[in-house]
Amino acid sequence: MSQPFTVFIIEDDMHLQKMLIDFFHDKFPDIQIKTFLTGEQALLHLGENTHLVILDYFLNLHDEHALDGLAILARIRELNKSIRVVLFTGQSDPEVAAQAIKMGAYDYVAKNAQSFEKLEAVIAHLKRHFVIETPAFNKKLFTILLIGILLIAASFFLASR
Repeated sequence: MSQPFTVFIIEDDMHLQKMLIDFFHDKFPDIQIKTFLTGEQALLHLGENTHLVILDYFLNLHDEHALDGLAILARIRELNKSIRVVLFTGQSDPEVAAQAIKMGAYDYVAKNAQSFEKLEAVIAHLKRHFVIETPAFNKKLFTILLIGILLIAASFFLASR
């Protein structure tokens, strides 16, 4: 059985969290979504086979001492360089966008009328490039390897005669 594509949403606006969950479940009913109000909460769960993190920039709505999105991005990169992180924010400062990309963010999406569609495109792209359906992939790979081993064994057998 394959692992579900897992998305962490780190967003302190609970209304926006709910909108994202509803939108993604409508577009991708097979993905697993976990939500967090702060990045610090999400870091505790980062080892749970996370494929994508959607990360807000300002995360201090419920906890004034919560780290901002760039600080959380830095911590994610320290813990796991392969997880894709999209900074999803109302912060439309080009310097913040450039810093996020420089720090290893996969993408930067400004919150606007097209932002949900942009996130949908990111998830669709990542799902196509991650090998999620591993049983079919492994069966094909196993068959190819087995044929290769049999051909090598047969050539050694015939060469030793």
